[in-house]
Amino acid sequence: MTEKRGMKKSVENQKGLKAVIIDSHVLMRQILASMLRRIESIHEIESVNFESGKSMLSSFIEYEPNIIFLGIDSEKSAEMQVFSEIRREFPQIPVVLMTPLSREGAQIALSGLKQGAVDYITKPDRNIGLMLANKHFYKRVLPIIYRLPSINLDVLKKSDTFSVSDMEVMKVFSDRPNQVSNSVDIVVIGGCLGGVRSLYQVISGLPEGIPVPVVIVQHMPKYYTRELSEELDKITSLNVREAQNNSSLLPGQVYLAPGGYHTVIKNEGARKSLFIHRGPRENHNRPSIDVLFRSAVQVYRDKVLGVLLSGGGDDGVLGANYITDAGGQIIVESEESSLLWQLSGKVHEENFSSGKYNSDQLGIEIAKRIYTKPKRRTFDSRQREKLK
Repeated sequence: MTEKRGMKKSVENQKGLKAVIIDSHVLMRQILASMLRRIESIHEIESVNFESGKSMLSSFIEYEPNIIFLGIDSEKSAEMQVFSEIRREFPQIPVVLMTPLSREGAQIALSGLKQGAVDYITKPDRNIGLMLANKHFYKRVLPIIYRLPSINLDVLKKSDTFSVSDMEVMKVFSDRPNQVSNSVDIVVIGGCLGGVRSLYQVISGLPEGIPVPVVIVQHMPKYYTRELSEELDKITSLNVREAQNNSSLLPGQVYLAPGGYHTVIKNEGARKSLFIHRGPRENHNRPSIDVLFRSAVQVYRDKVLGVLLSGGGDDGVLGANYITDAGGQIIVESEESSLLWQLSGKVHEENFSSGKYNSDQLGIEIAKRIYTKPKRRTFDSRQREKLK
């Protein structure tokens, strides 16, 4: 059964969900409400403008919404203040931000994710027509509704927030040896829902001057990956940038796959390089974790360390299988720190991973595996057909 069919079945098994839509633009509210009515599990929809939404905050406990969709067009807006208030007063309620597909929209989304938003959806262009806008929302919202029962409420309820400026850049292995273990020549990281918050902790935990390149796929659209790479660059001594076509892979550099493009690794004569392309989506995603992981194995063979963060779906499961079958290593974020443990959980249950760690320990564990030769594990071969 495909994920999409399984998703619909699971959604239909969830009954009586209540959704609240708060947005200043009536058309956005109408489009989203129209789409939500197509989901049988949604029992009740409250769609209000922003001013009414502010007055609703005091009645949220009585209304008991299962999810809130909050439109925010500016980071320095009253809407952002309302979001902060919701997170402070009702941290158990999942909030999905609706943000513009622009650099400012990316800044809003990243700020919200750091403060505990479960996800974001980009607002469709109001000029593209109702039919296309409905399709856009349906593609993004249905997986979120499907995954609601699996959200880690302990992570969601954490009221602590952090900003780029006050995150401490961890310095691990200050007394590390001059030589590496030669068991890891590249680190590849994949994340989906909840992965952004984990990435801040992982990248800030990597030691200065690691002797291998790091390549990341985080499911995000254009503009958003550029903004994320710039934010990650501020919290580490390593150089973080969005991947460019035909760029050399260099030690101590962190590359983030650009939204809308697959990122692959290739041998180019004496050098190893990154290439980006707009090939078909894999597992409904572009960039795809599987595409990156598969290309890493083709070039680096058994010298790949793969890391899977919070997320859902299947993108990354087959890639983890490729890495372990080639003799490489996979580690995953733990259930305790993941907002959603579906992706990492599948990989761990398939015995593809050699360990699970909280997000604030993953950077240290990556360093250990670069500088310390691990004990080799034996993995049973898997029939890839069952993963499709």
